[in-house]
Amino acid sequence: MRRTRALRLTTTAGVALTALTALTACSGSTAKTASDAASKGVSGAKSAVVSVADALSLTTKKTSSFSAAKMNMTMVIPKVGTSTMNGTVSYKPVALDATMTNPQLPGTMRLLMSGTTEYVNMGATGAKEFGGKHWLKIDFSELGAGGKALADSINRSGSQDPSTSVKLLTSSGDIRRVGTETVDGVSTTHYSGTVDVKKLVSSDPGLKAIADQAAKSGMTTETVDMWVNDQSLPVKVHETATTSQGTMDITIHYSDFSNTPVTITAPPASDTEDLASLSK
Repeated sequence: MRRTRALRLTTTAGVALTALTALTACSGSTAKTASDAASKGVSGAKSAVVSVADALSLTTKKTSSFSAAKMNMTMVIPKVGTSTMNGTVSYKPVALDATMTNPQLPGTMRLLMSGTTEYVNMGATGAKEFGGKHWLKIDFSELGAGGKALADSINRSGSQDPSTSVKLLTSSGDIRRVGTETVDGVSTTHYSGTVDVKKLVSSDPGLKAIADQAAKSGMTTETVDMWVNDQSLPVKVHETATTSQGTMDITIHYSDFSNTPVTITAPPASDTEDLASLSK
């Protein structure tokens, strides 16, 4: 019973982490590639469109200058439902301190992640399953090739890094300014574009592995919408793509950009169950 629940938790955690990478499968692009692609996409167009490329090039630069932010994320995951994640993430390297809801599990989970290791706390509900222990330790590098590949992908791609979404948008080549809107009480400019995964490979050979990953999920295009404030920082990002499992949709609200890394302290060993011990 305990192992069954642990596996359910692991699946849920894996789904959440996969969601963070699936919609940013093209995240290997560099700021230069993004800016170049944006310029190509507006070549010969009116000056008003060129200014969009310039504005987003600045957003790429400004966002890349930070390594952490607060986020409020809603994920619609195929065959899972709607999940939420709220907390602080740093992405150089990846670390996360957040709470999460998932329709497959009761209540709210606390998530701590650093590198390839994640700790999940389901409160009293989880404690009933693990002999009174509130935390479950999941080291994805110990879950075979699939788990290690997932953890490596997350840490390599910087998928939680908001600058990734900026790069995706500028790489679309068909960026347009939608208009001005107020988001979270802040005046923003709304931009939108659609990414063609196959075309990204020709623009940068370094994107091939990432594009292949997207192709395996059945993804061919991704739509990216971004709302940018007067500091050239993203306030809201909406990304959606159709996969072989269905439509995946993620909306993230960002705030409090900083260069303060998220520091994760492992929960007490006496209050932690290790998934590795349950799998033996």
